[in-house]
Amino acid sequence: MFNKTILVRAWRSLWELRPRHDVPAGARLSVVSLLALALALGLMSIVAVFGTVDRPGWWWASLLPNVGIALCIMHGLFGVLRLAERRLPAPFVERMSDVRDVRAGLALGAISLFGILLGMTAGFTIVPIVVGFDIWGMFISLPAAMMKFAVFLLFVMGANWMWWRSRLRQQRLRGEALEARLRLLQGQIEPHLLFNTLANVRSLMDYDPPRAKRMLDTFSGYLRAGLSQLRQTDSTLQAELDMAHGYLALLQIRMEERLRFSIEADAAARAARMPALMLQPLVENAIHHGLEPKLDGGSVTVRACVRAGRLHLIVADDGLGMDMPSRRLRPGAGMALTNLRARLRTRFGADASLALRPAAGGGTEAILDLPHEPAPAVPVKEGTASCAP
Repeated sequence: MFNKTILVRAWRSLWELRPRHDVPAGARLSVVSLLALALALGLMSIVAVFGTVDRPGWWWASLLPNVGIALCIMHGLFGVLRLAERRLPAPFVERMSDVRDVRAGLALGAISLFGILLGMTAGFTIVPIVVGFDIWGMFISLPAAMMKFAVFLLFVMGANWMWWRSRLRQQRLRGEALEARLRLLQGQIEPHLLFNTLANVRSLMDYDPPRAKRMLDTFSGYLRAGLSQLRQTDSTLQAELDMAHGYLALLQIRMEERLRFSIEADAAARAARMPALMLQPLVENAIHHGLEPKLDGGSVTVRACVRAGRLHLIVADDGLGMDMPSRRLRPGAGMALTNLRARLRTRFGADASLALRPAAGGGTEAILDLPHEPAPAVPVKEGTASCAP
């Protein structure tokens, strides 16, 4: 049995175009069947209230055929839509999800119409075999029946279009809210880093001016990269790596030998498109929760590569590790990962993941797995990387 939460998620998944859904197929089929039952009962109720029925017992005699046809129509509709999600090119599916594109809406309407006609054909073919009644003959011979079906078809098409627009608009608003929340959090973090850096520069000016100058230059480069990322929702891994490098270089000046870092990424990975500000929170987590509480510090390694059409991004540290109480109880622990996972669900559905695991030599690894989306004409740095643990 499916609980209420799963059924609610299944209901929402019916109105979202995704290559993969994180809801059991049985739950979605159950919700579609309930919709078909409600549709059949609703149409029969309309006929009973507004139509002319002079045959005793027509309700029970018509119940099974109407329910059977409604089941075929609804399952045909959503079956064709799910097949389109799986078989059509990903850019085309993504474009159909854009509520602002009229052509995408027309394409979605055409696919939905094909699904309805396919389901109707199946229903008018299968149901007569089950109930022993010539529904096709009755349907074709009565002009009123054909007119009612045309009205029904237009109604279902209109309702389907309105529901899709509503759900996709809500999804877009949730995504925009998450992006705004991320920028607010980032905006709160930047002044903290700014004040710490300026305080460090002020103290270094008295006894190590060259180091203070190097810290200011590094911080200026980090701010340029960070401000560029804050102005956009989509970025490239190259831009994310530049920002991470500036951040780590800045902290290395402050922590000195307590921090070592390396960044390894091949050219295909560096040119990949990805949501902005996805890497930075993982690097910050490695520093704040893994290395800073450790007396002798440690190292951070960022590795990225493209494998089997997927972008794999790993941020590894040899710090305290996942099981240390001081890591689990630090303020804010877990918030960054929660926000990142929410952004991944909004953007990719079940087709992306973020996981933590203990590193082989001690410490923690954060593994980000995304669909590989090449960015057009992006200048990248040459490099090699291994995604092996």
